[in-house]
Amino acid sequence: MKPGDMHGHVPQVLPHYRLRDRQLFFMISRRPSIELSSDDVLLYSGIDGRKTVAELEQTHSGAGHRLLTWREAGIIALIPPVTPPMGPHLLVIEPHMDDAALSAGGRLILRRGQCRITILSVVRWSNFTSYLLLKRNFFDVSAITDLRLQESILAARLLGAKHCCLDWADAPLRFWRERWSPETVERFSVAPEVFVCRFPSPEEVSLLSERLMHEVSFLAPDELWIPMGLGDHVDHRATRSASLMMLAEDRRRFSGMPVVMYEDLPHTGGDHAARISAAFAARGTRLVRGTEDITDVFEEKLRVLSVYASQFKLSVIGPRIRRCAECEGHAGSPSPKFRGELRSSAGALAEAYHRVEGEPRLPLESHLSLHWPGMTTFRTKAHALIGKREKCRRLAVLALPSGRLGRWKDERESLLAAFPNADVRLYVDESVAWQTQESGPSMLRRLKVVRKRWWGWARVAAREFFQFGTPTVILWHASYQADASLKKRLLQSFLPLRYVLFAQALSDFCALLSEQIGNLTM
Repeated sequence: MKPGDMHGHVPQVLPHYRLRDRQLFFMISRRPSIELSSDDVLLYSGIDGRKTVAELEQTHSGAGHRLLTWREAGIIALIPPVTPPMGPHLLVIEPHMDDAALSAGGRLILRRGQCRITILSVVRWSNFTSYLLLKRNFFDVSAITDLRLQESILAARLLGAKHCCLDWADAPLRFWRERWSPETVERFSVAPEVFVCRFPSPEEVSLLSERLMHEVSFLAPDELWIPMGLGDHVDHRATRSASLMMLAEDRRRFSGMPVVMYEDLPHTGGDHAARISAAFAARGTRLVRGTEDITDVFEEKLRVLSVYASQFKLSVIGPRIRRCAECEGHAGSPSPKFRGELRSSAGALAEAYHRVEGEPRLPLESHLSLHWPGMTTFRTKAHALIGKREKCRRLAVLALPSGRLGRWKDERESLLAAFPNADVRLYVDESVAWQTQESGPSMLRRLKVVRKRWWGWARVAAREFFQFGTPTVILWHASYQADASLKKRLLQSFLPLRYVLFAQALSDFCALLSEQIGNLTM
């Protein structure tokens, strides 16, 4: 872009920068990003998100060149002059306030000015920034939520869209509901998967579906885009399932409306999308995959992503998004038009999508899991255990150092409901014992914290060795890996004459129990 090409654009300062004296600071950094001259300060202070470049040049000589320099430095964005038409209305539902731009930003740019676009974020309240993984002291929910809202409003303007969001909390905040402390940040930085990688509960999917129904009914879209729920993040899975539940529960309202699933980036990869398609096909819902060429707008998509600077560095996320686009472009082939879309030609950059055809029927959540192929043996054993659950008098759960208890208070209630007559014994490695902090007094008496690592676990094996017939769940990170069978047999040899089930997280076991008990009662 040259200064002469941007007269109608509207400059907007990115919300991460703070002006102190003549220096600009990025978020909580104590080192200035740039020092401005006195004239620069006047121009910078005159940027209000409404004046165009041409209007600023009338009062600030040479403003165009300076604004272009600041744009290249990532300090401001230049919003193109777009007047969206009154209709048709495209609604894009995203789990977090960056997922639509990451996953479908190129396709949205191609529709800018051609239709009315609204981006609806599920999660509003959040304390996540990239600082959280660096253990920095910046996790105030109110301040970070406000920052992320400003990012999303700006990114939506760059995409020619409007932004709105539900009143929903981010997964880490739902997992750890107490006030966060530096100790909580330390735990998150070491094991973020404990906070975000789990099965969505039926209750939260149902509640989210109700809230989406209310908001979508108000927005009255003509076309709907929803996430496919790739990866293992509970918010992506819950948003996908809640959106499909919403569509299934009011088929008359959504009859005839085009519904498209976008592939969650950068979580795509492997055959997860294909397995999700197969799970829907087994339920009678067809997902027709296509790709759309975004080569001409890819660099502009990256500029939109740079707005989300609280979440990632563009230098890190950009190459990952490019690799995803290259994979889709190389795999693409020409195809007939569908609502103005084309499959990409080989060598192009592209984004993938899946058209939903037929009645939307939601498969079991386990069948949509990233780990479903590795869970089949686990599911078979869990099914065999279900028939004996009321006769079960004792159940042991062993949380190894790499296992995940998750929300133990909630999962404990699921276990007690599934095995109403069982004495549930929990052995938990000291490194993950913090996940049991909400246990009540009666449960703490049945909880044993295992110290001294393998020596401590040897003592547990000795204690449990003669408890023949006790169903035992081992929580271990390699539970679903095909090459871990030898290690599984070794662990099972210390616990003879019993059902031994392996799971990565206790929520996996509890979710499968709930699904299978539900099937028996239908």
